[in-house]
Amino acid sequence: MALVAALASLTINFGLIDLIDGYTGYVDQARNQVLDAGWGLVFGVILPLGLLAQLHRPERRIAGLQQTALVAFAVAVAGAAGEAWGYLALAAGIAGACALLVLLHPARRTFLAQGERRDALMLALAGVAAVPALVYARRMASAQRRDLPPDDAVTNGLHHWTVMTALALIVVLLMVLAGLRTAGCRIPALSASIAAGGWAISCLLAPESAAGSEGHAWAWAVIVWAAMTLAATLSPRRRPFASAANPTELVTGDAAGAWSEHAPSIE
Repeated sequence: MALVAALASLTINFGLIDLIDGYTGYVDQARNQVLDAGWGLVFGVILPLGLLAQLHRPERRIAGLQQTALVAFAVAVAGAAGEAWGYLALAAGIAGACALLVLLHPARRTFLAQGERRDALMLALAGVAAVPALVYARRMASAQRRDLPPDDAVTNGLHHWTVMTALALIVVLLMVLAGLRTAGCRIPALSASIAAGGWAISCLLAPESAAGSEGHAWAWAVIVWAAMTLAATLSPRRRPFASAANPTELVTGDAAGAWSEHAPSIE
């Protein structure tokens, strides 16, 4: 089910096509680079990553489904803020798929659980991103309400202004989720860093006045933030705390090796 939903996001919902088009123009030469990249980052990266993470040891990666739920929430909020009511139907579809996957999930009881501890660095990074992200989301929602051009930045009948609102909200929400350290919390942190960095790169590739862009200076600032987030996510000293169902993940750093040698198998 997770694989089917991920493939649907990549194909039927044009996540992969718009992602490629946002950076290369392979499909549409008269493209809207930033707006196309934004759609591709949400439906070609963030949503599929959370879903595909469930294909291996899903009990250790419930954060991927929590990420899916946050995408549905952000899309719904963005749709309401921009008065783009078609996005509410899209959000309902994502939420429905997420609910079904939660029911089938081997660790479904941990879906609303929090980690053993908070990650102060991830929460701090979320705080740094919050204000500029919310300002950007407001601007994108306003553009949607005013029905600003370009008129051809549309996928499945939905204009991309609203997905840019959702993208800004999703990045902040994913960092908060990573800070709560649920099982698999590196998934939302990695997704947030890729999404923010991807948006910034699309702005650098496009003219500063391009629709959806905040200019090259802000793009470089976001790249620095994304790099810091990625470094924190991949740091071997910052292994995530697990839920009670996965006690071996409670061990961090160099102690992990000692645990694995002396602890009994839980398989």
